[in-house]
Amino acid sequence: MVSQIGDGVGKVDVGGVGSGGRPLVDPVSLFRLREGVYATDLLIVAIAELDLFTWVGRRGRVCVVEVGEEFRLDPRALDVLITYVVAVGLMERCPGGEVRLTPLAAEYLVAGSRWDMRAYFGSLSERPGCVEMLAALRTGETASWSSSPGDGRDWSDRLVDPGWAGRVVAAMDSRGQFLAGEFAAALDGLGDVRRSLDIGGDSGVYSCALVDRRPGLRASVLERSPVDRMARQLLAERGYAGRVDVITGDMFSGPLPGGFDLHVYSHVLHDWSEEQVRGLLTASFAALEPGGWVVDHDVHINADKTGPLPAAEYSVMMMHGTRGKCWAVSELGEMLAESGFVSVRCEETTGDRSVVVARKPAG
Repeated sequence: MVSQIGDGVGKVDVGGVGSGGRPLVDPVSLFRLREGVYATDLLIVAIAELDLFTWVGRRGRVCVVEVGEEFRLDPRALDVLITYVVAVGLMERCPGGEVRLTPLAAEYLVAGSRWDMRAYFGSLSERPGCVEMLAALRTGETASWSSSPGDGRDWSDRLVDPGWAGRVVAAMDSRGQFLAGEFAAALDGLGDVRRSLDIGGDSGVYSCALVDRRPGLRASVLERSPVDRMARQLLAERGYAGRVDVITGDMFSGPLPGGFDLHVYSHVLHDWSEEQVRGLLTASFAALEPGGWVVDHDVHINADKTGPLPAAEYSVMMMHGTRGKCWAVSELGEMLAESGFVSVRCEETTGDRSVVVARKPAG
């Protein structure tokens, strides 16, 4: 039954379901609010602490590498910063790896301009988030999601704590309830897939969507403790225990389980460094059955790293709190090809997400 709020006039449906089991309202605006929460801190730091736009403006055009050298920025953080300021409309990319200011930045974010707004942004530069962001830019080290002193462990290391792990699993599962259906639909073109392995699959929400759409599919979720126990409990409560099982293991420890013709990474690769992502893709290529598929379901930067803005904003969050970033489809294509995969393609799904799909040759 749909519950309602109101006295009969202008009632609002709560928990409504539209056709095909979809919600009545698209929540993409809520996704963007949550996933872009760190982006403004990065902009404030670029303006008030680095005075980036004055420096670039006085040179006209400058190589991105020179920006990193001048301001002593970590290479991963530099890439995220430049992609973000390009996506937000303050710089534009030029041939040869150079950037230059747009008229918006030149008029409002450069010293000496009559309309200089740097002081307006600078008044917020003492915010704790800005202090953290400057450290992340300079060191490349991850910061606490809570913006408070912790025990030195990053979010992944803290997953051994059942309380923290439960919060993370609940967060990822709530996101997946909206995203999973379109994710599964985007894989219809893969043909007859028999066994899927959702690597780092949290609650198993994406595997549930896959078996709903493919009745003959047997799905597994690879997770480490204590997340594995939480996933088993959720799957049982939802009636999926007979179709989706959980394998206890660490994706970075030893070879991946064999016997699967589909590997799924959903919102996983963006947490890890380029070296770690290359290692995971190489491990998938080795473990997949010949002709099998690998899928990265995530928020992706476009091939020329000019946006889209929601992806560039989300990438700031990933740079701040993890070892990764939102990967460009061109970067993923290169890493997949180097691992041996072929037929790389990208397809948009929903909620600013897309799937990057590639195949292991059958021969």
